[in-house]
Amino acid sequence: MARLTQAIDDLAAEGLMGLPPETLVERVAGIWSLVEGIDPEIARRRTRYTTPET
Repeated sequence: MARLTQAIDDLAAEGLMGLPPETLVERVAGIWSLVEGIDPEIARRRTRYTTPET
């Protein structure tokens, strides 16, 4: 949980300085990875939003 908190705080601080979009996307993806590690149920539910319906 401490890693997640630190990652969010770091992104908030650096985001104010205008990170390039690709770096911002990478950082947000890293935060989601930490969240999914804490709560695997979130990872399971997230697939419903990222998997195209067929």
